[in-house]
Amino acid sequence: MRGLAVAIAVLAIASGATARADGEITLRGVYYKEHATRVEQPMVDGTFDAGDNATVDAHVLVDAITSASAGATADGSAFSERRWEAGLGYTRNLGAWRAGAAGRISTESDYDSWFASGRIARDLADKNTTIALGFGAGRDHITNAGAKGPFAPDISEHLVALMGTASLTQILSTNALASVTYDLGILDGYLENPYRTVITADGLVGERVPQRRTRNAVAALVRNYFPSTETTLIASYRYYRDGWGVHAHTPEVRVVQQAGDGLAFGAGFRYYRQTRASFWKPTYPSSDPAMEPFLTDDPKLSAFTGATMTMRFEVEGSVFGFSGLLGAMRGEAIVEYAVQHNRFGNAGVGHVALTVPFEY
Repeated sequence: MRGLAVAIAVLAIASGATARADGEITLRGVYYKEHATRVEQPMVDGTFDAGDNATVDAHVLVDAITSASAGATADGSAFSERRWEAGLGYTRNLGAWRAGAAGRISTESDYDSWFASGRIARDLADKNTTIALGFGAGRDHITNAGAKGPFAPDISEHLVALMGTASLTQILSTNALASVTYDLGILDGYLENPYRTVITADGLVGERVPQRRTRNAVAALVRNYFPSTETTLIASYRYYRDGWGVHAHTPEVRVVQQAGDGLAFGAGFRYYRQTRASFWKPTYPSSDPAMEPFLTDDPKLSAFTGATMTMRFEVEGSVFGFSGLLGAMRGEAIVEYAVQHNRFGNAGVGHVALTVPFEY
């Protein structure tokens, strides 16, 4: 808290100087809790003008994970660890074109990852239509450093990820727009959880899954603003399928209600349904690779349904009578409850954020 107060004071002094550019810093905190796992995630995001036609964004976060999952460690005991991540991005406007690049790295005791991406976008028809293409590549290093006991063999493997995306956004009217997005992802390499075991007629054995997974997803979104009530309605649908036989449907609806200057409320509902992976079974009759080449006990690969309810609250400092920097600050609180009909069970999520805009 003392660090936050110092940061706000520095920004307040800076905002009194001659303005050259705009920026904002967002302090976030996320808390996730399900039956066997708890995640606490503090994060700092920053966005800054870099000249007249470019912006730079950056983030740093820490995941503090505590899990009692049976697949978490070799002996099934609870564990705690931290994951550190940092990312940096750059976007430049080039007339009707926009181009950007970003990169991130993360590290934890048994997993290191880097990912780099790029994006180009083009405005058409007096900026009523926008087409965009994105691409990315990453490489992960996976070990079983969290395994306990003298008999766990050492694992040191790699995973390569490739990503592509294409989108079309169309302004439909003064207050409405629609977009369609296609995503392609290819994962190649070590895709097992090094700690997960599977029940077979021959006893417990380590997970075995294919070394490649191709993912495809198509999403559509419509957003409409109603000026008479200052209400925004957002509806979306996403269809996903992959090379492992998983098919998923995700319809979602959200509403945002403005309640005067600087105050807004929101609510949302998202439904999820997926089929199981073609090789997923509750138990396996054999551990012989000739009979069962792939074995998994991953709940995310089983058939299940779920629903997530969301409540959102946003407020600006001006609502409380503040002016200047304090008046422009924005606070946000989000509460989500997810009903998950799988072994993970239901989950709750809490999210708070404070955004501080400034000039420099």
